[in-house]
Amino acid sequence: MKIKNITFIGSGNVATHLSISLQDKGINIVEIWSKTTKSAVLLSEKLKCNYITDLNNLSSTDLLIVSVKDDVISEVISKIKDKNINIVHTSGSVDLDVLEDFSNYGVFYPLQSFNKEVEVDFSITPICIESKTSEFSDSLKELASKISDSINFINSEQRKQLHIAAVFACNFTNHILSISESILKKSDLDFNLLKPLIEHTFNKIKDSSPSEVQTGPAKREDYNTIEKHLNLLEGKSDLKIIYSKITNHIINNNLDE
Repeated sequence: MKIKNITFIGSGNVATHLSISLQDKGINIVEIWSKTTKSAVLLSEKLKCNYITDLNNLSSTDLLIVSVKDDVISEVISKIKDKNINIVHTSGSVDLDVLEDFSNYGVFYPLQSFNKEVEVDFSITPICIESKTSEFSDSLKELASKISDSINFINSEQRKQLHIAAVFACNFTNHILSISESILKKSDLDFNLLKPLIEHTFNKIKDSSPSEVQTGPAKREDYNTIEKHLNLLEGKSDLKIIYSKITNHIINNNLDE
């Protein structure tokens, strides 16, 4: 089955980047659905396609890509009357079987952090595919290969583990960097001072395991420095807890727990 025409259910960060990327590779974006007219219009104008706010008015298409918040996927798809339509969702943490009422369904999960204002290189973005049938998997693989060089077939349980790993690697890491920025600001120091260190830290894992290149006072078990840091965080109970928990985790090497 060739997928040439796609309708997007959703108009957020993932839908925006994915629809534009697919359209750039020659896929026809039929229309955009959103529960709010404003957001549907904004994305449809970028794509120069139709928009709708009523799922009962879906036009003919080869594939529906459901790209909405995880907690509303079930609610949204329940409003789609045509259960014979080909459909996928883009979630990292929602089971494939949420779509089981449809005759042909799958998952098309791009493993990336998306923001409408920040460009994404889809060619290096892993796309994770799951489907009940090999035929539909092949169709999704062909579609994914138009935009990415990294196509991966993984099941729902593996995808959940991948998603939580991504939260640690991306979301939590970014929050830790935000904490660093806040600490520096309070001492009238520029966050740019840390950027060479941050860049070097991430460059090291291009060719090595993160566990192999771990450094710092916890790795060295430098308890004097650790105690000094904890004293500096006195009165900041949340940060003190975070520092202590991560430090102890490194010292005890609890990665396999």
